[in-house]
Amino acid sequence: MTSPLHRNLRKLVGRRYRYLSDDWVLIDILGDEDCVVLQRLSGGEPDPLQTDQYGLARRRVPETLTLPISSADDPDTYSEELLLLFSEGG
Repeated sequence: MTSPLHRNLRKLVGRRYRYLSDDWVLIDILGDEDCVVLQRLSGGEPDPLQTDQYGLARRRVPETLTLPISSADDPDTYSEELLLLFSEGG
């Protein structure tokens, strides 16, 4: 079952945001984990290297960031991180 907080966020997948001085796109809503997934938009520099289980660099992938959806104090309100994401523009 998804909460109204999660359902409202589904409409924002694919939208770009400025967060902590970087440009990100909202790529997924993880309802079971109560978080959103952001992917950094490259600014011309190469993506970071992703390593395998042995620590060997295998490929370049965009950086991702997860932010909690619900506030730790009140599960019916958005987290401070998410409110900051929305306040910085999109």
